[in-house]
Amino acid sequence: MIRVVGRALSILEAFTPEHSSLSLMEIGDRTKLSKATTYRLVSCLDEAGYLVRLENQQYCLSLKLLALGGVVRSTLSIRDLARPIMAELVKDTGETITLNTVLGDERLCIEVFDTPAPLMTIVKQGERAPLIRGATGKCLLAYMDKARIGRLARDMSARDREQLYRQLERFRQQGYALTKGERVPGVTAISVPIHDIEQRAHYTLSVTGPSVRIDPNRPKLIAAMLAAGGKLSVQLGGISARTKNSAAKPSHLKAAHASSRKKPMVQSKLAKA
Repeated sequence: MIRVVGRALSILEAFTPEHSSLSLMEIGDRTKLSKATTYRLVSCLDEAGYLVRLENQQYCLSLKLLALGGVVRSTLSIRDLARPIMAELVKDTGETITLNTVLGDERLCIEVFDTPAPLMTIVKQGERAPLIRGATGKCLLAYMDKARIGRLARDMSARDREQLYRQLERFRQQGYALTKGERVPGVTAISVPIHDIEQRAHYTLSVTGPSVRIDPNRPKLIAAMLAAGGKLSVQLGGISARTKNSAAKPSHLKAAHASSRKKPMVQSKLAKA
């Protein structure tokens, strides 16, 4: 990236919902730019209409950015953004890659890139499965509120429900879900959340394949999926799961975690994944 462009973009990205207006000094502090560079670039962005100087001499983003955002929303879909990334993932991993979302109490596959390998898992576009089963569904479930999770887990025993909360917390904290044989025997799946501009995780990217191929390559596959999920999240205006890991935990997952602090949590065997 050209240096001056990167610096100008860093100024725009310095503004957040919590810091919607900033002084020149605050912009410089948040971007780590010198006073002279900050002043010069802020003046250019103000003159071009991307920043507005307020009466208190602070700056805020202008509605010109909102107009550009409307153009993006009208021309790009999640599938448009995901396809190139999914194609690259298939090339890099050699396994089936799917894009999924939530539909009612189920996860819905909305795009599939199949592995070229003869031994493969068959996932079809339009396929549905319960959110409560498998890496893809549970990756979506991990970012839902307590009431919805509780409703979906209402038929579980108190012990199983507690184990589910702990599993969802672990998935959320590590930034990916991994299960083995939970829906289909002999199949391992790794799923990462896609965060949109409002930091909601309504989509996931998943890699699925025979456990005999996936399991020996887990570190490589996890790294590839996290990188792809982060890239797609950024393109949607969100932030990656890795960045979100440092955020506060949802209250319903905190409660589950608190009860597990008294004794070490034993990681469940993969046979029930």
